Parts: sequence; structure tokens; C-alpha cells
Amino acid sequence: MGETYLSDRNLTGLRNDLAQVSERTHVCPKPPIRNHPRTNSTHEATVPFDAGGDRSHSWAPGNNVVTQYIRGGMTRLRALPSREPWTKTPQWTASKTRLRPALLVVVGLVYTTVLVQGTWGHGDRSEHLAGLDAKIEADPDSPHHLLERAEAHRRLGHYDESLADLDRVLVLSPGNLEVHYLRGLTHFDRGEFADAEASLRRYLESKPDSSSAHIALAKTLTQQGRHLEAGDEYTLAIAAQPTPIPNHFIARAKAYRAAGEQFLDPAVEGLDDGMSLMGPLVTLQGLAIEIELDRGNHAGAIARVDDVLANAPRKETWLLRKGRILASAGHQEQALDAFRLARASFESLPPRVRSTPAMIALRDTIAIHLDKDTSP
Repeated sequence: MGETYLSDRNLTGLRNDLAQVSERTHVCPKPPIRNHPRTNSTHEATVPFDAGGDRSHSWAPGNNVVTQYIRGGMTRLRALPSREPWTKTPQWTASKTRLRPALLVVVGLVYTTVLVQGTWGHGDRSEHLAGLDAKIEADPDSPHHLLERAEAHRRLGHYDESLADLDRVLVLSPGNLEVHYLRGLTHFDRGEFADAEASLRRYLESKPDSSSAHIALAKTLTQQGRHLEAGDEYTLAIAAQPTPIPNHFIARAKAYRAAGEQFLDPAVEGLDDGMSLMGPLVTLQGLAIEIELDRGNHAGAIARVDDVLANAPRKETWLLRKGRILASAGHQEQALDAFRLARASFESLPPRVRSTPAMIALRDTIAIHLDKDTSP
């Protein structure tokens, strides 16, 4: 039988092909009914079967002609030999050799597709902008479309165009509050923080519960070095949020920390408030430990490290941190014990984990502290 391809066959053609295969294949008289090897149900063998002893092609799931035909897909359909096991033929080897370059091409195309994904974002946004241009051309007095295009321009860094669209919205709809929020974001991205602050405050006069506007204003105040005010804005934003966001608690603590030593207490208290709501998040606890050390509260910092260690699946990094804190507080023997525990925890890790660059650096740091006899 010549080359046949499943995609070129209909049901009638399949029946004809199978009839030809049966005629061209040596088939002994139908063997007795045997049990299905997996279900123990009975089936009649429909492939070549040698009653004399060679049963290398006796019936088995996936070993009949129909299954071989379907599984072949776009490959050639070969009649099963009657007695000898099938072996790789020169034609099969040649086909495999011809297919290998095609496979490499497919893999290369997939790899190239993945690489160019990052370049599509800008094109997609430009297409979106072009679509908005068309909508505004059809309806030039639509504040909604103008606001949408202003935001698209801002994200693309087209600040003049963004502000021009926002000015046009103010003419068409003087009471539109969204204009002031977007103007604040645009001025912020442009580095015009005083103008950004003015626009955001005007928006918050009418929308005091806008968490996003408070966050934007806090960032604007931070850029102006007004950290205490920024911390207060983060507090207002957190209060307005239905779901607490860890990053906002961290940002507020950093703002109060940057405001001066007298505001370290509210910085730590704010982190504890976050952990009471969201649980003992390591990111919040880590910053709290740093601020405890800023306050000179070594005991409080060690207590927080112990809290983390109680639940940490990997302890080597936190044991190293505890050892450093103990050493800086003058507790040399306790620090030495912590460093030894850190080394033991490191050595208990699988070799593949210990061999990573970060873990090698950690191992060397632990060794340095042990070699220095725990001196800070």
C-alpha cells in the first residue's frame, strides 16, 4: 500500500484501506477469544497471530491495525509483519533525519515568539491609542473617550497630549472630578510634584475616601521630602481600603521612619497593626526588626526574629541575623551559638540548594562571623 495520510481519508476510505491491509498481511485463522489484558473482557484478535509459538504481534491494547492507523496520524501506515518483530528500516531512519530540521525550526519559532512578547506591549498600546483617536473623531465631544485617551497618552509618556485632552474635558464638563486625579498623575510622572499635589488635593476635596488618590498624594509628598505628611496620607489610604495591602503598610512605616527618630514608634506600631490584620508577614516583620534596631531595642528585635524562626521552614538566614544582633548587643556567647546553628541549618540543605551563588555567599558570611569569634 502506498503512502496514506489520515487527514486525507474519510470514513469510507478508512474502511477500504483496512481491507487492503488485511489482504496484504498474512493472517492466520482467527485465534480463540482471549481475555483483554486490562479489563478481563473478551475480544477477538484482529492482528497477525502465529499459533505456532511466535506471539510477538498477538493482540494487545494499541497493537491492532486500527489503532496503529489512527495513532500514525500524518505518518505512513505500515502493515504489521506476520512473524518477525518490526525493526527500524532505512526509510524510517531517513524520515526521522528529514523531520529533525523541521522540529528545530518549530522550536526556534516558539523561542522567537517568546522573545518578542515584550515588544508587543508598546505596539498594542499604540493601536489602542489609534482606536481612541478614531472614536474621538467620530464623537469629538465625548469626555469619556477624551479621559481614556489622556490616560493612554500619560502611560506612553505623552504628557503634553495628555494634559491637552484633560483641559478639553474641563471645557466640555467643568464639574468632572476625574480630570483633577488624572492631571495629578500626569504632573507626577512629569516630575512636577507641586502641580501634582495641587490637582490631587483638589480631587480629594470631593473624594476624601479615594484610597488611590491618597496613595498618589503620599508618593508626591515623599518626592518633596515631606515624609511625615506622606505617612499620614498612607494612613488615610489604608483606612479607606476594604482589603489591607502589605506594601502600603511598608510604605507608611518607611515614611514615618524617614520623618525622624521621634516617629519610629508609630512606624513600628503601624507594622504591628498590619500584622494583626494580615498575619505575621515576613516582609512586615523584617522592616519592624530594622526599626527596632534603629530605636536601640535589641531585645525587641531578637524577640521578633524568634517569632519568625518559630514558623520559618528555612532558618539559616534568620539565625545569621539573630547572631549579628546578639553580637552587636555584646552577647558574644549567644551570638556564637546562633552562628553555629546557622551553619548547621545550612549544612542540612540539599547539595543543589547549597551550591547556588546566594547560598555560597551565605555560607561564607557565616564562616566569617565564626572566624571573627562573633565580633560585630
